[in-house]
Amino acid sequence: MKLKDKVAIVTGGGTGIGKACALRFAREGAKLVVAGLDLAPLEEVVSQIGAAGGSGLAVQADVRRVDDTQDLVAKTLSAFGSLQILVNNAATVDLSKRVEEMTVAEWDGCLNATLRSVFLLSKGAAPEMRRAGAGVIINLGSVGAVAPWAAGAAYCSAKAGVLALTKVLAIEYGPWNIRVNAISPGAIMTPHLEAAIEKHGHLKQLLAKSVYARIGQPEEIANVAAFLASAEASFMAGANVLVDGGFLTL
Repeated sequence: MKLKDKVAIVTGGGTGIGKACALRFAREGAKLVVAGLDLAPLEEVVSQIGAAGGSGLAVQADVRRVDDTQDLVAKTLSAFGSLQILVNNAATVDLSKRVEEMTVAEWDGCLNATLRSVFLLSKGAAPEMRRAGAGVIINLGSVGAVAPWAAGAAYCSAKAGVLALTKVLAIEYGPWNIRVNAISPGAIMTPHLEAAIEKHGHLKQLLAKSVYARIGQPEEIANVAAFLASAEASFMAGANVLVDGGFLTL
C-alpha cells in the first residue's frame, strides 16, 4: 500500500472528486479526515472507509473560515496524532455569471471557497508536516485556469490563483520536504457536472472536448492524487498535472 499509516485531510470530501480521493487513499492504507459543509455525506464516506477496514473521521467545516481550518487541523491531530497529506479539493463550482451580472459578494464567495481555502489550510497544515519531517499538499486546479470560458470569471480566476499559489508553496515549503503539486481536471462526472448538464444541455460540447469522446470519472482524478501523495512522486514540485482527456489539446 502506497500510503500505509499516513494521515490525510481531504476537503470537499463528501462527494465527487473529494470522495473518490478519500476512498482511494484509504485503500492505500491512509487514515482519512474528510471535511465539508454538510455532515451527512461525510459520515457516509467514513462509513464506507470503516466497512473496508480503514480509519476515518468526518469533520464539518467551512474552509473559508480561519477558525474552522484551524479546528480541522486540530481535530486531525487529536484523532490520529499527525498529518502528512492535505488535498485541497473544496471549491464553489455552481457560479456561472458574466461579470456585469455578478455581485461583489458572489465574486468574493467563489474566491474564498476556492482560493482562500487553499491558502488557509496549506498555511495551517505546513507547520505540522514540517515537524513530522515531510508532507504532501495536493491542490485541485482546473482546465478553466488555463482556458477560461464566458461566465466563468470567478471560478477560472480562482483556479488560476490556485495554480500560482501551488508554485509559490512548492518553492517555500520544498526546503521543509513538503511536496506541493496540483491536478487540473477536465470534465469529470461529479454531481455538480451532472446538474450542470441537466440545466444547460451541453453534454455534446463536453464530449467534443475529449479525445476519448467521454466524460472522466472522479476515480481517474483520485488515481493521480494517490500517485502524487506517494513516494513515487518524490521529485515533483509545483507541477500541474492535467487529467483532462485532451481538453486543452483539442
